[in-house]
Amino acid sequence: MVKATFTNLNAEKKAAVTAALLKEFSAHPLADAQVARIVKDAGISRGSFYKYFDDLTDAYQCLFNQAMQDLHTGVGRSSTAADIYQTTKDFISKAQNGRYYDLIRLHYIYNEAFLPQHQPRKNLPPRALAAMVISHAAIRESMLDPDNSQIYLDAEKVALEAVLKHNK
Repeated sequence: MVKATFTNLNAEKKAAVTAALLKEFSAHPLADAQVARIVKDAGISRGSFYKYFDDLTDAYQCLFNQAMQDLHTGVGRSSTAADIYQTTKDFISKAQNGRYYDLIRLHYIYNEAFLPQHQPRKNLPPRALAAMVISHAAIRESMLDPDNSQIYLDAEKVALEAVLKHNK
């Protein structure tokens, strides 16, 4: 859990720590990450790191959550297959062409298995859950194999149309 001291940092120091985390976790899997490199790049003491985060996993989750928030900015909620497809396509483009690309690739390759599993929202209708799973699979595969993103998006579109073809 991110400690309140990190969220209350001044903007300049928070940006430096966030940039150091992004540099570290974009170049190294969580298992190979080092606090020493992060604190050196951020210009903070090791004690400050542990004042902000419980450990490297906590720091990683803080950064990854920030990345997801940034990438989801401007992404609307959609209910039709065409809208969900377009939203997924826009998300993939934003992720592949943005500063979080390497972080997300390493997440899927190495780090995802070491983190607590995300729990879906309770009472999510089955069709909405299916659409979410299909879209996230297309995103995952596109981040791991960007040259074939369109193939995964095309498959997502067909699957979404099949799942959402009825209103209920």
